[in-house]
Amino acid sequence: MDAKKIRDNFKRKAPGRLLLRLMSFIYVSVIVLRRTLYECGLLKTYKLPVPVICFGNLSAGGTGKTSTVVMAAIELKKEGYNPAVLIRGYKRKAAGKKLTILAEGTAFSAEEAGDEALMLFKMLRDHGVPVLVSSDRYQSGLAALEKFKSDILLMDDGYQFFRLQRDANIALINATMPFNKDALLPLGDLRETPAGLDRADAVILSHCEHSSETGIELLKREIEKINPAAAVLESMHSPETFLDALTKEKVPLSKFRGKNVVTLSGIGDPKSFEDTLVELKAVPAQIWRYPDHHQFTREELTAIQATRADMPLITTFKDFARFPADWPRILEGGVFILSVKIVFLCDGYKQLMETIRGRRPAGGS
Repeated sequence: MDAKKIRDNFKRKAPGRLLLRLMSFIYVSVIVLRRTLYECGLLKTYKLPVPVICFGNLSAGGTGKTSTVVMAAIELKKEGYNPAVLIRGYKRKAAGKKLTILAEGTAFSAEEAGDEALMLFKMLRDHGVPVLVSSDRYQSGLAALEKFKSDILLMDDGYQFFRLQRDANIALINATMPFNKDALLPLGDLRETPAGLDRADAVILSHCEHSSETGIELLKREIEKINPAAAVLESMHSPETFLDALTKEKVPLSKFRGKNVVTLSGIGDPKSFEDTLVELKAVPAQIWRYPDHHQFTREELTAIQATRADMPLITTFKDFARFPADWPRILEGGVFILSVKIVFLCDGYKQLMETIRGRRPAGGS
């Protein structure tokens, strides 16, 4: 049973809800104490000699943070800069502080890197942007400077990592999962109180395509109460194409219009993925959901294959990276990946890049 189902079972009864609230109080107390100790200098912080741009969120997953990091890294590379991405490596099979480097020409273990780092590497490999995995982002940052001469570092999911000083904080919020209606872990999905937005230089509202204008405006007002100086940007996840997982060939978005499909996901916000398919006129006849970061097993794929009735199976890039290596022997028939791109509304993209560039030396490398 996954953590969400366990939490839902606890919520059904008053003693369970009370226990979750108590655990949330303990959790937030630790977070606040830790942040205070860093701010007071009782816990040491470290500064790197190049700009560090942090992309993070208040909640546990589902904001589109990684896609935004990829977009920023590619844009910086095109402008002549030499970025590197620092990532913690959630649920990877290695000691937390062990450094794993993913770069062209560098040998690494996919299991020690973790699925998110592997996905980042695949998306950035053609652009020459290295990905460094370690829970100690200061040490991985030093390695990026030494091995790749990086002149700007993008920290993926480091909003609560206070040990490393950063030059800009960019917080992402899923517009369909507003922070002001959520509770702290483990009762809800918040990693810290909404007051944490006071550290943000910019706040990106993601998945705006699935939210109402009224809902977005209410979110903006809540953010302004906490941090009136932060730029608030709106973004959408726009479907780009389908990819045949076996041949890597692009398939038009109209391919599954009016057809029954099977959806498979283990991400923070599966509903947005499924809703996008519905908007493309596909019909999700079977929906398979797993916990965020779930590592798919041969047995699970075998069970799906046994019930899919020759329907095409559609998944995400993030989920496909966690398929077992021999998946083609198990999933007979079409397996497709929905490729999406981040689209900013109005001048949001310009504001985002200005926030990043404003924290780095003029010129580039």
